[in-house]
Amino acid sequence: MSSVVALGIPTINRADLLHEAMEVYQETWKDRHFFIVDNGNQNIQTNQKKQRVMKMPFNLGVSGSWNLMAKSAFNQGYTHIAILNDDIIFKKEAYKIEDYIDKHPADFYQGLGTWCCFVLPYTTWEKIGGFDEKFIIAYFEDNDYAYRMKLAGLKVHADGWFNPEVYRNSQTIAKDGSLNRQFELNKQRFINKWGGLPTQETYTIPFNGVEGWENM
Repeated sequence: MSSVVALGIPTINRADLLHEAMEVYQETWKDRHFFIVDNGNQNIQTNQKKQRVMKMPFNLGVSGSWNLMAKSAFNQGYTHIAILNDDIIFKKEAYKIEDYIDKHPADFYQGLGTWCCFVLPYTTWEKIGGFDEKFIIAYFEDNDYAYRMKLAGLKVHADGWFNPEVYRNSQTIAKDGSLNRQFELNKQRFINKWGGLPTQETYTIPFNGVEGWENM
């Protein structure tokens, strides 16, 4: 079965950078669905019927946004979703990504040293589930998913091919530093869940199986 990839982008306060990127994506993704989760009630403009802007009444956070976009894509029958930050521009056409994936079978695809651009297959979503939405707003949700994939023995394909042509780091936080206020709480949740910081995990089941912790 050939891969078919949808596009997803979460955003909260950088519609200016997103619109710049969308000028590219309206050409490179014009034959695929394009899901935008707008957590900041921004005036995001689209001109193609396959582009769907989902305006949220509150900030879903990174995990919640990723989950909503993935569900939307998989419900439309896509085999994969490429999820991008709103402050980058990834210029490769959808069909080239699909061709790359078909030639390099894996359970997850990402650039080198960053999650600003990654591709999630439905098969991985089905096997280990979605992102942990108890990591509030942002940070450590990617580390959590990476460790869960490792525990499940899944193959992560990291390649500079997935690094964006235009890379601007953490422009959302640069505009509103308060969005980083849950960093320490998320860090502690990760330690509690996996027995150590990222790359120092000691547990093989969440919270070492202690009853009640999973709801925290």
